[in-house]
Amino acid sequence: MEDKLHKIRIWAGHGTPRQFFVELEARLAQKGREREYIAEGEGSTITCYRLGKVGGFLGIGVKQTKEPVLRVIFGENDVQVPAEGADPAFVDWLVARLHQH
Repeated sequence: MEDKLHKIRIWAGHGTPRQFFVELEARLAQKGREREYIAEGEGSTITCYRLGKVGGFLGIGVKQTKEPVLRVIFGENDVQVPAEGADPAFVDWLVARLHQH
């Protein structure tokens, strides 16, 4: 998984955090399907979340959940993608979409 995290780190380092966020959001949006993942930025950290739903009956009372699956931290001169907390299934999913660029 380290080589895949390295690919994400290189991809993120090609521009500003804002540029990375916009490109990431474009890949996370799935045409014609309900979103499975979202990204949120706070300071110098961008976190990707898996969306889910719990509870409810026939759509009433359903609560949306967000489970963190990847963090990208921008420093002054580097980008870090910690393996701790990174979901291997999401990393595989994202790296596969990087090849479509």
